[in-house]
Formats: sequence, C-alpha cells, structure tokens
Amino acid sequence: MNPFDIHNYKLGSEGFLSMYLDQYQLILGSDLENYAADESLIFNKENPSHIYFILRRPKVTIDPNSFRNEQNSVKFDFLIHGKEGNDTLNMVAEFPEAKTPLKLITKYPYNLFEIIDETDEPHLFARPSSLIDHNIILDNVSPAVLDYEILYIGQAFGQNGEREAINRLSSHKTLQKISLHSLTENPESDVWILLTKFSQVSVLFGLGDDLVDKESYDKDKDLEFVDHFFSNNGFKFSDKQKINLTEAALIKYFEPKYNIEFKNNFPKANHKSYSEYYNLDIRAVNIELDTSELKRKLYTDKVPRTLRHSKMFELKDDKDRFTLFSFLQPT
Repeated sequence: MNPFDIHNYKLGSEGFLSMYLDQYQLILGSDLENYAADESLIFNKENPSHIYFILRRPKVTIDPNSFRNEQNSVKFDFLIHGKEGNDTLNMVAEFPEAKTPLKLITKYPYNLFEIIDETDEPHLFARPSSLIDHNIILDNVSPAVLDYEILYIGQAFGQNGEREAINRLSSHKTLQKISLHSLTENPESDVWILLTKFSQVSVLFGLGDDLVDKESYDKDKDLEFVDHFFSNNGFKFSDKQKINLTEAALIKYFEPKYNIEFKNNFPKANHKSYSEYYNLDIRAVNIELDTSELKRKLYTDKVPRTLRHSKMFELKDDKDRFTLFSFLQPT
C-alpha cells in the first residue's frame, strides 16, 4: 500500500534513523594480541571500535612443495582447506626488481610465508589468507567458499565507558569458546574478528496537512519533536544506547548461532538498553552494512551471502502512523 494514499495519520512529523557501517577492520583471530599493541590501527583510544563480529571461513595456506622460481617470477599453490579435502589455487607473482634467484621461507602450519632472494633481501611477507583477498588475486579467484560466516556479534562498552574492543577481546569468553569449538569441530577453518564503528543518519519526514487526521493531531507534541531534531542536528542519543540498539538490530537480522539475546525480542518497547529511542518516539531504525571493500561476503544460516546488507525495523507497529518501510526495504 502506498503510504501517501492514507489521510488520517495522527502525527505530522516522523523520525527515521539509519545506523550505517562507517569504519571496519578485519583481523585474524590468532593475530589479535599483536594488533592490540599496534598503534597504527584504524581503531584506538581516540577512535574506538564499538561492535565486533566473530567470523569463520576456511584456512588458506601455502603449499611449500609447489614453489617454483622462474627468473623474476615465482609460482606456488595456495590450499583452501575443506572438510572433504583441499582446493588448490595456482598463484604467480612477479618481482622485476629481484637481482638473484628467489626462494620461499615458511614453516608449519604454512599460514605465513616470505619470499626472499639469495642475499636475504625480502620481497614479500604475507599471510595466504590475506593475500588471497587482494585485488590482483580477486580478478582470477573468487570462490564463494571464502566468504565469512558470522558466528557472533557483540560490543565492547565497559562499565566506565571504555570502548576499546581489541583490548578486551583476547580474554572474551565467547571468543575463547568459539575458537575452541573451531579447533575441535572445524579444524579446517580460521576464526576472524571484524571490528566496526557505526554512525547515524537522522531523517525527519514532515507530512502535509492533507495527510493528517485533524481530530487526533497533537500540534504541541509535533513541534517539540521537530525542535529536538533541529536543536541537536538530528536525533540525540547516548553512545551506550546507540551501541545497544545497533547490536540488537544486527543480532536480530543475522541471528548468529552463538548469540541468544535479541534473536526473538527485538524491537521491544520496555527494553531499557535502547529505551531512549522509544522515549523520543522514533518511528523506525534502518541498519546498513556495506563491506564491498572486503570483497568477500558476510552471511549466516538465516541471511544469504551479499556485500550489502540492509534491514529496517519499525519500533512501533502503529497502523495510523506514516512509514517508509515499503520504500527503504531492499528488493
């Protein structure tokens, strides 16, 4: 139904909010502690990550027996591990600046390697699992098996307001549990961490006089609502409530297998963790994730693989209020 065909809305203005993925960084789980000490990260004390995703995808290693040196180029194979065996990807890399023959340096479990020349001059140092997602490789290799399955979504907002996810994750019980399960049940897979930061876009939608029910319309309430929007350059919420709502909406949308809360009770008007949205009477919240730069897709058992995810949640199921639901939902 076209919402503009209805002419008895009880409010003249409606507020909509979009929480969109603004920044993100992908880290191999086993590298987490090393990254925590790296001050060059995207996320730090001044720019904290609020929400993290625990992901899983197949291990990628280099086959040391496949290495071949041909003048200024080398050939080698990457192995994509699977329960039924490994898939082999033939790789070629050129090093025109090399003056002497090249050789491979790697050791078990072959998830890290270095290519050097006879003078020990390094030419490449990389993880196969990261290199395989490089733009140059992606032109020729794009198996869906390398997409990321979302296992868990959580937040790192401490009791004193600290939000340094990377410093808190190493000892996180759920991450330890998932890592242990992967070792025993999915030894062919790696656990990854996706650190994220979400930002908001506030939208105020004003209805014309011909769409409002003149008898039920509360002009004073409407003016107060509009004044809050313009006085705060959008809708103002505490950081804690923003993170709580975003986390809850993401869990509801993806339903990761290791999450329990919010799977069946979002949105809920009496949930204190995001009550400010109900107190301000926000009509709906849209969650958006665009991870095109990752090249690989995110998915769960519930949500299919895609580079762009979007989901709108109406906070109140009011039939006599204007909604953008039919317009903003992806087709």
